[in-house]
Order: sequence, then structure tokens, then C-alpha cells
Amino acid sequence: YPAAYIVLITTLGGGLVATLSALYFPNLFNAHDYVHVLSDSKDERKMDAFPTARSTLLPMLFMSCVTSISGFSLGPEAPMVTAGGLVGVSLARKYLKSNSKSKKRSASVEETLAYAGAAGTLSGFMNVPLAGPIFAMEMTNRGTGVSSMAAKSWNAAMAACFAGMVFVRGGLVPNMGVGGHFTYGAKAAVGALTGREMVLASLTCGVGGAVVGTMFHKTLHFLKSVIYPSPKTSSSSSSTANDKPKKSTVITKKLLVAFAIGLISILYPQTMFWGEGTLQCVVDGQCTPLAATPHAIPAIMTAFARVDPNLPFAGVAAPLQVGMAKFVAIALAAAGGFPGGVIFPLLSNGALLSHALIAAVRPLLPLATSSLVAPLMVMSFMASTLTSITRTPLATVLILALSSSGMTPLSVLLPGVMMASYVSVWVSDRLSSDSFFSYSE
Repeated sequence: YPAAYIVLITTLGGGLVATLSALYFPNLFNAHDYVHVLSDSKDERKMDAFPTARSTLLPMLFMSCVTSISGFSLGPEAPMVTAGGLVGVSLARKYLKSNSKSKKRSASVEETLAYAGAAGTLSGFMNVPLAGPIFAMEMTNRGTGVSSMAAKSWNAAMAACFAGMVFVRGGLVPNMGVGGHFTYGAKAAVGALTGREMVLASLTCGVGGAVVGTMFHKTLHFLKSVIYPSPKTSSSSSSTANDKPKKSTVITKKLLVAFAIGLISILYPQTMFWGEGTLQCVVDGQCTPLAATPHAIPAIMTAFARVDPNLPFAGVAAPLQVGMAKFVAIALAAAGGFPGGVIFPLLSNGALLSHALIAAVRPLLPLATSSLVAPLMVMSFMASTLTSITRTPLATVLILALSSSGMTPLSVLLPGVMMASYVSVWVSDRLSSDSFFSYSE
């Protein structure tokens, strides 16, 4: 059974990451720590929580790489942010050693370079100028803006953004093409998009994305409580040591999570990997076959697929099935404690669910409805799904815009996408107090 190779790879990759994280790097600094530390505006010693890049950088990047290439629905974006922040703080500490600065001033320099490092890394490797700095700053604030300290770091973050692009795009990969390549909508639109169509589509997708985000938070917390249940309280002085789970138990649980993700991947191969390489496939409803994407899977390995990954979606059931499978795959990987980011996985998930929504409402639309309503709903649902979870509305819109091809009518789509993005954050805050990141305030 060639399809069993998928389960084998996810389980072996998950086992390697589980073993390394449990035995050698149990408390590795990650994006959640980055957000938790930088969202605290009161603790003057908060930057002491950042470890040195020398002790953390390589193991974090290695385990993130193994997680991604093993087929997990987690990407390299969050590790990029964390890596950049760690390098920035380490450089700040080296600089401060040779200069006499007050402790308060030292913390300010470290925080500024943490934002700058994250912005430069994200911008350079994702080729998203402006979006990189804004994402690195928005993610440390629970609302729709940025903190005062993040705002003070703007100049340094922008300088690092362009420095990162010069280093990566001008030095490491100078021959790689510039610009986005994801196309939203047909080559020739039929009918102009009206204001009423834009507002209705954007509000619907904004609220829909908020519901999906709230479901994700609830599912994630539930899975964490099942996989790693909180220890029972005890008055015994020795209970603290006994409450900590055994390393063998942690490894076994992560192996089971990896195995479950592998089983999902056999039935729904569209859920494999973090989604950037297969994004065009889900954006256009599989009009671009999965086999034609950079993350193509041999046909012999997709024999058990419940929804053919190389045929366009037909009806509501097909995209809904794949979308829910992707949802569970992301939640399992995140709840299991595997390293990786959720930007492209959630964008991919939003695109899949948007096609189910489009198929459901299409019979209700007037015959004169613009053909641009569908791509608007796809892009809006992608944005709202991600922002309801990461709280990065402006950066998400910019990422979608900068990763789009020249054939995408951005001047028509972006106003509605931005509306959906912000509405999603506001509605999700009303629906639940849960959040993906742990904010200090």
C-alpha cells in the first residue's frame, strides 16, 4: 500500500521531533513566548526571558524544518519570527556590552531589535515588505492595533525589513522572480463588482471567519486538555515533581498525534504540508490540480482520497470535507506541541471553507451577480480565518496582496478583504475570550 508511506513519514518525522523536544529541548523558545514576552508593558525585566540565539536557534529551526517536510499542517513562518527576534535580542546584548546603558534603556534596545529581527526575517524570506514589520508588531497585541513599544520600533523594523530583502532576495536567491503568483478570479471578469455585493460578501465572510476562529480556539484548548491534561492539585510537597509527565509519555503522545495526522493525510492528501505550495489549488477550488503544484503527491499515494485532489470541487460537500480535515490537522499539530507557524495553513483552510460557502449561497444569488464575488469571498474568508486567530488584520491583507499575481484585480478586491479582516477580529473578540497566543495583558 503506497499510501501507507504518508503515515510512515508523518509518524517518523513526528517521532524525531518528539524525541528531540522531550529529551534535549523541552522548553524551547517559540512564537508563543515571543508574543507573551513582548505583550507585557509593565515588566522592565521581561527581555531577560529571551534566551541566547546560540543555544536556541539551530534546534528550533531544525525541528521546525522536520515538522514541515514531514507533512504536518504547520509552516516555517512562526519559527522565522522567533528566529529573527532571538537574533535581534542577541545582537542588542552584544552592542550593550560595549556601551554603558541603564537597565531600562537596555531593555528598550533589546525590544526594538526583537521586533526588527522578526520583521527582517519574515520580510526577507516571504518577500512581503511592509507586511513583515506590521505582522511582527500586530501579533503582540490582542486587539487590532499595535502596542506603544511596537510603534516606537517602527523605523528599526522597516530598516530591517529592507535589509532582510537585500540579503535574501539580492544575495541568497538573486535570480528568483519578484512578485506574487497566486491568482484570484478568472482572466476576464463578467460584470462590475457593486458596493452592495462587496459589503454583503465581506460581512458574511468576516463573521464566518470569526466563527471558524472561535471554533479553532475551542478545539485547540479541548485537544490540549485531552493530550496533556492538567495535573490534579495536591497539598503534598512532592506533588510538583510527580505532576510533570514522564518524557516517555510525552514522546508516545506526540507519536500518536503524528500517526493521527498521517491517517487524515491518507484520506485527504490536500491537508498535507503547510499550504503555501498548494495554495493556488485551494484558491481556485482545485481547478489547478494538486499534482500540478510544488507539493504534488504521486497519484498512487492518493488512492484512498475521499475527495479527488486533481478534480475541481463540485457542490458543498467536497470543499467542506477537505476544509474540516485541514482544520483538524492544524489543530492536532498545534495542540500536540509541534513547532511551526499557522499563517499559510490557516489561509489554506479559509480558502477551502470559502468554496463550501460559495457553493451554498450560489443558488440564492441573482443571475446578474458579478463573477468577482467568488474571488472576493475566497480572499475575504482566507483573511478573516487567519486574523480571527492571530489578530493581525492589516498584515494579513498585505500578505494576500503581495502574494497575488498581476492578474488579480486587487483594487477591486482589497477594500472588501480589509473590511472582512477587521470585522473578523472584532466579532471573534465578542464570541470568545480565548486566543491562540498567550498575551500578558
